[in-house]
Amino acid sequence: MYSQCLIFLIIIIIFNNGNRADKPSVLHIGALFDSEHASIHNGQQELQAAQMAIIDINRQYKDLFKGLYILELIANNSRCDPIYAVDAFFHALFRRPQLLFLVGTSCSNETKAVIQVADHYNLILFSHSTSFISQANQSYSTLVRLSVSDENYNDARVAFIEYNQWSHVAIIHQDSIEHSLMMAKLAKRLNESNVNVVLTQSASWVNLTSALQTLREKKARIVFVTFDTSLRSIFFCEVYRTFSKQLRERYVWILTDNDSHLWNLSNNNCTKKEIFDAARGHIIIDSSYERKPNLINLNITARRLQQQLDLQDHLGRQTLHAYDAIWVIALLINASIEEKIPVDRFTYSNSTMRDQWLNLTEQIYFLGVSGPVSFRNHQRRAETIIRQFRIDGNQHILRTIAEYSHLSGFNVNCSNCQLLIWPGTIPVDTERSEIQRVVLTVSEIISITIACILSLVLAIFFLTFNIIYRHERYIKLSSPKLNNVIVIGAIHIQIAIFLFTLDKWFIEHRILGHICMLRILLFSGGFSLTFGSMFLKTLRVYRIFTSNDRPLLHSKLLQDHHLLLICLYIYSIDVIIIFAWQFLDPHEIIYTDGQIRRLDMDTIVTDRIYHCNSQYRQKILPLIYLYKSLFLIVGGYLAAKTRHVHISALNDSKFIVWSIYTVVLTSVFTVTIMISIQNLRTYVILCFVVIIMKSFIICLVFVPKVLTLKTRHREEVVSKDLCMGNSRTRRLAVEISCFEAYRYAQLQNRELKTEVVRLNHAINTLQQNLDSAHSNVAMALLPFAVRLASTFLQKPDIHTSHSPVNSKASVETVTPTKEQSPIVISIDQKNEDDANSITDTSTSNNFLDEIEQALSSTDSELDLSTALLSTKDISSLSLTVLDNQYESVTTDDDNKNENESISLTPACTTSDNESVLYLRLSNELNMNEATLDSDLDRIGR
Repeated sequence: MYSQCLIFLIIIIIFNNGNRADKPSVLHIGALFDSEHASIHNGQQELQAAQMAIIDINRQYKDLFKGLYILELIANNSRCDPIYAVDAFFHALFRRPQLLFLVGTSCSNETKAVIQVADHYNLILFSHSTSFISQANQSYSTLVRLSVSDENYNDARVAFIEYNQWSHVAIIHQDSIEHSLMMAKLAKRLNESNVNVVLTQSASWVNLTSALQTLREKKARIVFVTFDTSLRSIFFCEVYRTFSKQLRERYVWILTDNDSHLWNLSNNNCTKKEIFDAARGHIIIDSSYERKPNLINLNITARRLQQQLDLQDHLGRQTLHAYDAIWVIALLINASIEEKIPVDRFTYSNSTMRDQWLNLTEQIYFLGVSGPVSFRNHQRRAETIIRQFRIDGNQHILRTIAEYSHLSGFNVNCSNCQLLIWPGTIPVDTERSEIQRVVLTVSEIISITIACILSLVLAIFFLTFNIIYRHERYIKLSSPKLNNVIVIGAIHIQIAIFLFTLDKWFIEHRILGHICMLRILLFSGGFSLTFGSMFLKTLRVYRIFTSNDRPLLHSKLLQDHHLLLICLYIYSIDVIIIFAWQFLDPHEIIYTDGQIRRLDMDTIVTDRIYHCNSQYRQKILPLIYLYKSLFLIVGGYLAAKTRHVHISALNDSKFIVWSIYTVVLTSVFTVTIMISIQNLRTYVILCFVVIIMKSFIICLVFVPKVLTLKTRHREEVVSKDLCMGNSRTRRLAVEISCFEAYRYAQLQNRELKTEVVRLNHAINTLQQNLDSAHSNVAMALLPFAVRLASTFLQKPDIHTSHSPVNSKASVETVTPTKEQSPIVISIDQKNEDDANSITDTSTSNNFLDEIEQALSSTDSELDLSTALLSTKDISSLSLTVLDNQYESVTTDDDNKNENESISLTPACTTSDNESVLYLRLSNELNMNEATLDSDLDRIGR
C-alpha cells in the first residue's frame, strides 16, 4: 500500500514537471501612455493598439518564440508629465515583475526624464511618438525611436529650399527646450548649405501675435514652423488674423507630420474655414518608410487595426507606431532566440545583453501597419515625402509633390508626385528691396535737349544779328561787343544744362565728378559774363551822367576794350575758384535714396539718385551764392542810379531790373521746388526754369533792337530816338513825366520872377534918369541905354557847337504866354568879336520898339526874363530841382532852304543835375557826330 502511494506520488511529480516544461515563460514589457489627455495625445488609443499587438503576438508565440515565451504588457499612466512618468516607471520597476523592455512615451519631456533613469537599469525604451529630444543621441544610448527623428528631415528640408532657389528662411517654433535645440540643429544645417536664416523666433500661445509681427518685420516669407499638435490650429488662427489674404498667399509654411486631423478646432477665435484658409498651401515634411526585401508580412493593415479597435476616426501615426513597437520587441526576442541569448535571464545590471539587443535592432525589418520598419543607428530608416496641404471645395487633401532619399536625392518625378500649386505666382524667399537708379527718361531727355537746342538757336540768332548790324549807329550805341558777351554767357548756361541729359553715360564712365565741376564753372562763368557785361554797360552810362572830376571822353570806362577786359577779370575769378576747388576738394559720386514704393506684394523699390558731392561743398557753394548775390546788388544799384536816363539805345537799366527780378523770382521758385520735391523731377523742372530765364533775359536785351531795326529806316534810327519836338538842334532827348515838367516849370517861374524884379528895378532907374535929363541929352544917351539893355538880352556864356554844315546864326526862341507872341532875339555870329559891338540907330530903334512892346504886356516880366536868361543864370538854379533837356532835329529841307540855326529849348524836365549833364553831353556829342563806341577815342584825340 505504501509502495503504491509512493509510485502515485512520483507519477504526479513527473506529470507536473512535464506540464511546467510545456508552459511558456512570461516576459513583462512596461508601457507608459498618457491616458488623461486623450484628446491631445490619443494615449488611450495607443494603449489599445499596444494591447492588440500583444494579443496578436501571443497567438503566434509558438512560431515567434518556439513556444518558450509569451508577452505581458504592464501599463501605467504618465500624464504627459516627467514627474508622474518617472514615478510610474519606478512603480513598475520595484513593485512589478522583472521588466524586459519599455514602450512609450507620448511626450518628449517625459521621454527625456524616463530614458535618463532607464539607462541606469539597462532597459531599452522603444519610443513610438518622440521625434526629437533635447540632448545628443549619445546620452540616450538605450533609446530606439519608431517615430522618425526630426533631425532626419533636415536634409530633405534643405533640398526643398534649394530646389525652389530660396536663400532666406525664418524659423518659428514652440517655446520649449526640445523645440529650441531641434531648430538650432536645423539652423546649423541651413547655414552650412548657404541658406540665410533671417529669424529664429520662439513663441507660445500668449505671445504668438507679437512673434508673427516680428516675422513680418523681418520680411522673410519661407518659414519653418514647429509646434505641438495642440498649438497648430492656434498658430494658423493667428496667421489668419495677423496677415491679409494677399499677404498670406505669399508665405510658405513648412511643417512636419500630417496631423491636421488631430487639430483642435474648437478652442480658437477662428472658425474651421478660417483656419484651413490660413493653412492653405502649406508644406508638410513627412516620412515614407523604406521598403526592404524579405519583409515579414504581418497580414494586418491600418484599416484592419482600425476595425479591430472599433474606431471611427482616423488613426494617428503614433497609434500605428505603438502597435509596431510591440512587434519590434517580439521580433527582437525572436532574433535573440536564434542567437541563443537567454532572454529570461536578463537582469537590470546586465549591460552585455542590452548591447546585444541594440545590435540586433539593426537586423529587424518588417512591414508594419505604419509602413516598412527598419533601423539604423537606433533611428527608424525612412524616406522623406513632401506634401502640400490643399483645399478642394469643403475638403482638405494632401498631395505628394516630391520624395527625398539619401540615395536618389530630391525627386519630383515620382509616380505619385504632382506639381506644386501656389495661390498666385511662385513665392519669393523674402520681401525684396530693389535699388532702382533714377535717371532721366527718354521723353525728359528729348524735352530738355529740344529746349536747349531752341535756346541755343535763339542765342546764336541774336549773336549773328548783333555781328551783322554792329555798324548801325543804334546798335553801336548799345555796345555790340558787350552784347556778344551777354549771348556767350547765356550759351555757357545752356551747355551746362544739356550736360544733365548725359549723366547716365558719365556715371557709367565714372567721370561725373569732373563733369559736375565743369557744370559749376559753366553756370558761374555764364552768370558772370551775362550780368557782368550788362552791368558794365550800365556803369558806362552811370559815369557819363555823373562824372564831374575829369573830362568825360577821357574816361577808360567809355572804351570797349577796357570793359571787355573787366569781363575777362570777372570770368577769371570764377575759373580760379573752380579749379582751386577741384584741386583741393575734388568731387566724387554719391547717392541719395529717395522715395520708397511698393512694386508688388513681394518687392519694394527704392529710388536712388546719384549726384556729386565734396567735403566742403556745403560751405563753398554758399560763398559763391553770396558773391553772385553781391554782384546782383551792385547791378541793381547802378540800374537805380541810371533809371532816369531814358536813352533806349544807350541805357539797359530797365532790362537789368527785369533781369534781376527774373533771377530772384526763379531762385525762389527753384528753392521751393527743391524743398517740396525730393526726386529727379526737380532737376527737370530746374532745367526748364533756367532755360526760360536765360532766354527771357537775352530777349529783353535784343528783341527791342531787332524790332527797332525792322520797323525803321536805318537813317532815322538815331535821329528819331535821340530827339523830340520841333527843335532843330541835335540833342539827346529824354521823355519825362508831366509831374516832372510841371515841377520844373514852377521852379523856373520862381527863379525868373526874381530876375524880372531885378531887371524892372534897373529899367525904372534908367527911365527916371532919362526923364530928368534934357530930351537932347536923353536922345544922346539912348544908344547907351540900348547898349545897356542888350547886355541883359545876350548869352555870351553859351557856346553853341557847329554842325557839319557851317551855321551862321543862332536863334533862341522863348515860349510866350497866351496873350503874347514869342520874342526872338537873333545875334549875328559871323565874327565873335562883333558880338559886343553897338548896333546902328535903325537896329537900335527896332530893338527898343520890341522891348517896349514886350514890357507893355502883363506877363512881360516872365517873357523878358526868359529872353534875358543867361547860361550863368541857368547854372545858378538849384541842381536838385531843375532838369533842362534839349533835343535837336535836323531835316534835309532845312539844310537846303535856310541857314541852319541852333535852337535851345527846355523840352522837358527831370532834375537840375541831369539838365546840366545833358547840356554838357549834347555839346560834346555834337562836336563830331560821335557815337559811344569806337568814335569816342577819336573825339578824345
